[in-house]
Amino acid sequence: MKEAIKVSNITCANCAQTITQYFKDLDEIQADVHVTSKRVTFTYNEDKYQTEDLVHHLSIIGYHAVMTSEDAKRQRRKDRIDLILGTILTLPLLYTMVHHLGIPLGVPSWLMNGYVQWAISTPILFFVGRRFFFQTYHQIKSKNLGMDTLVVIGTTAAYFLSIYETITVSNMMMANLYFETTAVIIWMVLIGHTFENRVKEKTSDELFTLMSMGAKEARIKTKDGLVMIPMSQVKLHDVVVVLANEKIPVDGKIISGQTYIDEQMLTGESMPVVKTIGQDVYGATLNMMETIEVEVLKEGHETMLQSIINTVMETALIKPKIQRVADQIARYFVPIVVIIALFTMMIWTLLSPNNFNDGIKATIAVLVISCPCALGLATPTSISVASGIAFKRGILYKGGAFFEQAQQLNAIAFDKTGTLTKGEPQVVHVEGDVLSIAASLEYHANHPLAKAVIKAYQGDILEAKDMDIVIGKGLIGTIENNVYRIGSKSFVSSFGIDISYDTERFHNEGKTVIYVSNETTCLGFLVIEDTIKEDAKKLIDELVKRNITPIMITGDHQKTAQTIANQLGIKTFYAEVLPQDKANIIKKLQDEGYHVAFVGDGMNDAPALTMAHVGFAVHSGHDVALDASDVTLMSAELKLVVDALDLSKATLKNIKLNFLWAFSYNIILIPIAAFGFLDPTLAGIGMAFSSIMVVLNALSLKRFKFIKL
Repeated sequence: MKEAIKVSNITCANCAQTITQYFKDLDEIQADVHVTSKRVTFTYNEDKYQTEDLVHHLSIIGYHAVMTSEDAKRQRRKDRIDLILGTILTLPLLYTMVHHLGIPLGVPSWLMNGYVQWAISTPILFFVGRRFFFQTYHQIKSKNLGMDTLVVIGTTAAYFLSIYETITVSNMMMANLYFETTAVIIWMVLIGHTFENRVKEKTSDELFTLMSMGAKEARIKTKDGLVMIPMSQVKLHDVVVVLANEKIPVDGKIISGQTYIDEQMLTGESMPVVKTIGQDVYGATLNMMETIEVEVLKEGHETMLQSIINTVMETALIKPKIQRVADQIARYFVPIVVIIALFTMMIWTLLSPNNFNDGIKATIAVLVISCPCALGLATPTSISVASGIAFKRGILYKGGAFFEQAQQLNAIAFDKTGTLTKGEPQVVHVEGDVLSIAASLEYHANHPLAKAVIKAYQGDILEAKDMDIVIGKGLIGTIENNVYRIGSKSFVSSFGIDISYDTERFHNEGKTVIYVSNETTCLGFLVIEDTIKEDAKKLIDELVKRNITPIMITGDHQKTAQTIANQLGIKTFYAEVLPQDKANIIKKLQDEGYHVAFVGDGMNDAPALTMAHVGFAVHSGHDVALDASDVTLMSAELKLVVDALDLSKATLKNIKLNFLWAFSYNIILIPIAAFGFLDPTLAGIGMAFSSIMVVLNALSLKRFKFIKL
């Protein structure tokens, strides 16, 4: 049994390791953590564990499962309260720092009182900062020290030393108090977490709504008549009756009737497909025209929809797990800092036993100056600023992994329908004065081709009588006492009408041609196609100029795909691709050495979007595609793909500058602190200053300018 659960407080690779290690020690259960989407996928024995057990075990190690929208709101409310309370209590203590700097701003003497600062800092450390203690406890248990460990050691050391000073020194103005250091550290780290959460909350959270796409009930044909039953009770070889404009609930075969089926939510193609007796249909697709009877051939876990669900879940786990640089370095940085702090204490004690207090101060200074606030802010602040810029441009980033992956891309694969093309048929050529007749007949049909004809006609619809719709072939109707026919060449020819028009070139280009005739003569024809977006050619040319290989993947016929590829200048394309095979093609390209992105808009694109190193989803598409992607394009403007790549390059450069500053600061100041030349209070100020510098550098991204194509 597999089940994915969202966890609100997964923040880094250390969280992933803590969760994985905990569940590894339990029997018959495995946990795979996807940090970017904050999800844990469990593989377990359903006879031994239930969903409630998984949630309970997560809570034991301090992680909060989000099972409903109310859970998510509750967690966001807790985080907001912590940040607001932390800000209110920290600002007065931050104000006392000016006294240590000798700045004459008139800090009131009562605020310098140790007992007052003790009272203010206690709720900050033990209530606002409680999450750091929980995480540190479990990090120590799993032998996986992270940033939370340094936060806890540094803040508690400063806190208890300040209590000692408060109790033992009678003159408060002369006491060495570090309560403000404790408060500032907690506050700054919370701000960093807030930045990061803001980035992740800007995208939809609809990936696992795939589960709800299928029908909940089915109309079963029995000897006693038609009976509605839950999907869980549907069995193989049951006969399901599906009415017009109803969602097909099962995967099976039509045994009675014929109709048009809209399979766009599975295939991404806007053209409905004619289905007759003996042909397969799939659950969650739409029956558009007539009542049909379907024999059930696949159970729930074997259906096309479930296959896509499984693929999305699995590819989300095998997608390259690019961890934040800060988290990777923290695996070694934190233990090293703790060792340096211990050595500092030992050396001071051995060399100067009478100056034990100075040794304590030097040790705290090492821990505080090393507290990785700047490291923790380096990535999320830059990404937050970049996300704000991108949002105004119509781009939504999902997380930090994209910024690293995007720099290595050497191929971008595009879904055709709705991505490179507009996704809706249009009349592109009319031969003869037939548009008014065609529109008047098609007005009675429910089909995208009919909609295209009606949209192309700007006049008044004529009254059509005695309508006869021949599914998959054409229409017959009477207008002003004249009988007209519209449909395919074979349909019109079947009435003995000679068609002399040469339309071979349109067919060779993969376009659809429909003919209009009266009872004796072919009056003309219309050419319909899914037209290319205006900016598609410019985008492809720009990618080629950058040595990025453009690739097209489509479920359309070979001729249509060839025509579109030729018009756009795409040399590599895949046609007649089944929904579940798109991800396989992406995997094949990766095996060939390509670092590949995928741009798509349909639910069927979700596996390919998650399999690709980078996934771009067009917002006009399905919510599932949006959630499976790394980047959401809020409009149909394809240039946004290039804009997203360029901004990511500038952002990654900005992040690297942040890390350069953060590490330079640590490398220089840790030795100074260890030798006792840095007071813990000044260390706290320095730590805050380093974070401010990171934020200021991130804000410099606002000067970024997008190119013009």
